[in-house]
Amino acid sequence: MGGSPEDNAHSRSACTECQRRKQKCNRVWPCNHCQKRKVADKCRFTNNQPTPDKGAGQDTGRKRQLSHDDLTDSSDTNPWDDGESGFEALGYTPAHLFSGLATEQRQFEMDSDSCPQLHRTLQVLPPRPYTDSLVQNFLDNVNYHYYIIYPTSFLEDYRNWWAARSANKPLGLQWTCLLLMVCACSAQYTDVELQRKLEHDMGETTQTLTEKYHNAARELHSVIPVGNNHILNVQSLLHSCYWYKSEARFVECWHVLSTAIREAQELGIHQEPVSGPMSEFEREMRRRIWCILDTWDWQISALLSRPMIIDRSDCQVGLPSLKLEGYSPSPLMHMKLQSELITQLSRRFGLPKHVASPSDVRDYQAIIETWMSSFPPSYALNNPDHSADLQRPWIVLHRHYLHTMSFSMLLDPIRAYLAKPMTASSPPDELRIRSDGINYCLRLMSALYGFFDHVYPRDAKFHFVLFCIFDTAAVLCSALMHDEDGSTPRRDDILGAIDGAVAMLKRLNNATKTAKTSYDILLRVSQRVTRPAATAPPHFPSGKGRQRKTPRVGGLATTPPCGRQVELAVASDAGSVESYVSYNSMPSQSGILVSHTPSPHSMSPVDRKYYGGAVVCPTASPPGGMSVDGSVALSTSPVDHMSAHGYGHSTPYLNMTPPMEDVYQPVEFGNITQQELGDLASLWNYESLNLYFIAPQP
Repeated sequence: MGGSPEDNAHSRSACTECQRRKQKCNRVWPCNHCQKRKVADKCRFTNNQPTPDKGAGQDTGRKRQLSHDDLTDSSDTNPWDDGESGFEALGYTPAHLFSGLATEQRQFEMDSDSCPQLHRTLQVLPPRPYTDSLVQNFLDNVNYHYYIIYPTSFLEDYRNWWAARSANKPLGLQWTCLLLMVCACSAQYTDVELQRKLEHDMGETTQTLTEKYHNAARELHSVIPVGNNHILNVQSLLHSCYWYKSEARFVECWHVLSTAIREAQELGIHQEPVSGPMSEFEREMRRRIWCILDTWDWQISALLSRPMIIDRSDCQVGLPSLKLEGYSPSPLMHMKLQSELITQLSRRFGLPKHVASPSDVRDYQAIIETWMSSFPPSYALNNPDHSADLQRPWIVLHRHYLHTMSFSMLLDPIRAYLAKPMTASSPPDELRIRSDGINYCLRLMSALYGFFDHVYPRDAKFHFVLFCIFDTAAVLCSALMHDEDGSTPRRDDILGAIDGAVAMLKRLNNATKTAKTSYDILLRVSQRVTRPAATAPPHFPSGKGRQRKTPRVGGLATTPPCGRQVELAVASDAGSVESYVSYNSMPSQSGILVSHTPSPHSMSPVDRKYYGGAVVCPTASPPGGMSVDGSVALSTSPVDHMSAHGYGHSTPYLNMTPPMEDVYQPVEFGNITQQELGDLASLWNYESLNLYFIAPQP
């Protein structure tokens, strides 16, 4: 930022806002008064002290510009108010928002009569009251997912845009695109009341509305001539990425992200400016934008097993200060933390694919585990500070997100070790990495259960959670399938985690097409996993005393392990997600037990050697158990590797009771084809898991 805050404070005068209001300024950005009044984006300092003559001229011009000095404190006014003062009186206009940038940015303006695409856009956009509702829903809920938009600036631009439209003035196409993208993203995440209101009054489903807004924004964006680069374009494209992510269209998301990155590079956002005046606010916004671009590039490219878009050796940009909000943690803290880690990993390893050798994997683990231990109290992995959760509910979302992303990134280079044949005599380094990978998977699955319960059902389109559940369970399946001598540690915990994932995806089966495909594929993959032999429980389909006979699947009947009979216990909500069971801590006289054995000819040699029935989800109360919605907590599983790194005790695995009749229905055990995978084929890196029964791409 060009020196320490103290040095800068001694070398400059009060900010323009404090000068205008004749207040004493502490001369540190954002200053005490601007931050208190929640107008930190207006806190601007002049770089040089003017000469008396020049200063007088500037003061005169300033007085002419701010002719409405009777403006009341902006923190006391309603930003949705359409008053005539406020916007211009604050010296804040779209043309001046980024006027200090080295690369001059001007919006490309047109009127609706001369631009058919703009005319259609204005017809697609709902009337003002409904647009207000969508924008308010976005700022209250959706924006906090990634905090791409700074609300104060957006609201003032929003009011000014409606004023220009009412006066039939030309409209900036870049900001109009951003408004449409905001409405599109907001319509994806409506609560029941807003959804009912929109669908009743607009006569269309929210899914239809969100598609219309997004398509209109993309069409209007195509009208902007090449070379009219603007930071609003980057924000609009980032929201298009977000929209595609929410629709589980990750390939389109990756391509739009590439466009957003190139736009940002055209503006020089990937480099700190070396010349030209720039306010601290402008510098902060540029850094925030790049922080999100940098993080998404790493995550989405890794998710799709595609090359990184950004050449990080050519980037010289600092991390955002996050001082605008005036409280901690900032809504962008979770993105800043990830960008900080990605910078470390990039400098040490370059691309993720370079983390391959056991020594590199250990170094990679050490970097991430050290980073995880440095989380602020609100996001700590153990005993996080919940004191601000009620005041700022988005903290809970970010805590789940960070915990999930942490274990997901830890797992990235270990996947290959969980998908290769291993025995107890394999190299010790590889066995240790496999053990670590299993522990990370189980911790990740535990974090995903909490994340799932937080976002479901309102944010059922938060597809990162859905796909991560599916992918983690598939990785665990692969680890068991490639275990050649039954030496995999925590095998019973793994089986419980897999069954819990199947039950969760069952709940989302009808949410989207991708959710249904994920459930169908994971069900088939999970049934390839070897399980302990068991017998089926009694079943009472329509009245007491009517017991179902032990089923025969593929001509094979199952028998109980050690001669135990297992009784059926029913949870209050058979599809609920509390957590998954640790098989080796299961009480001896309870449990739902499902047998499903494929025919011998369809099994691999390993399957034929180890396959049995399936025991899942005990529900009777063991000593010291704890009831949760009719289910019972079981004893903790063995202490895992994470305990040795200071992350606390092993996670206790609670009851997960999948609906027996619905989840574990007989399925065809033939090979899975590309056609059956559908859109999941472009997203799921199944080749890395070496699942021999998935037909390769022809």
